Formats: sequence, structure tokens, C-alpha cells
Amino acid sequence: MKTIAWFFCGLIVGAALLQASVAQDRARRGLNHVGIGTRNYDAALAFYRDTLGAKEAFTIRNDDGTVRITYLQVSRDTFIELLPVAADQPAGILHVGIETEDLATSVANLRERGITVADPTVGVSKARVARISDVDGVPIEVMQMGPDSMQRQAIDSWR
Repeated sequence: MKTIAWFFCGLIVGAALLQASVAQDRARRGLNHVGIGTRNYDAALAFYRDTLGAKEAFTIRNDDGTVRITYLQVSRDTFIELLPVAADQPAGILHVGIETEDLATSVANLRERGITVADPTVGVSKARVARISDVDGVPIEVMQMGPDSMQRQAIDSWR
């Protein structure tokens, strides 16, 4: 009888720990953006903005005035990050961005699962970013959009 009691206690504790683990994973909100490199920025911008109808959320420029990145809003919470690339750099999909409500918790969860996670930094858009790669080397940005991030401002102003 004592063995059965301990068995059920173990089930209850195990279920509680599993639920806590699942609850922590709920910090991830979903896909935020796809980073696309382009060798013809003006044509790509016209395609995504004018042909596909994505709203230009914001553009960040380098000190010399050239475009560094443009975020195009596809829906309230989803963007295309358009990045001009040089002829010797890859064009096409460069990375994906996953939004989280709690970057510290997401980083800890990923590290507990054995994933190498770069320490979080603050990007040029003022979002906090931690970088990982999938099993094939695809770069993934895990991002938290604080109230001062350009992405959060675009999301909050969506109509």
C-alpha cells in the first residue's frame, strides 16, 4: 500500500514539474520575422511593399545614409526583415526570428535542452536578441520586444 502511495505521489510531483516546464515554454509567442537578404534592395522593397502590400514599419540606416535593415509588416505581429547584401554575400532567407515574452526564461530553457545560446544583446531596433542555430545551421533570433523596441512600437500602432 505504501508503494502505491509513493507511486501516486511521484506521478503528482512529476506532472507538476512537467506543467511548470510547459508553462515556461509558453513565453514563446511565435514567429516574429523572416530575415531576407537582397542584392537589389529597391526592387525587393517595391515588391514586398507595393506588390504584396506589406506596410513599411521602419528602416534603420547606417551612418553614411545607406539602408541597414527595413522591417515590413505583413500582419500585426509578423514582419519581413529586408537586408541589403553585397554581391559576395548570400541573398535569400538569412534567418528567422521567434518572439518571446521573457528572453531570460527562454534562454535558460534552451540551454537546459543542450542548445548553445549566445548571450542576449540589444539590437539596432532596441529589441533584446539571443542567437541560436538549428541542427542544419539555420540562424534563429530569439527576441523580446520591450516597449521601446521599434518592433513593439509597430505592433502597437498596427491598424
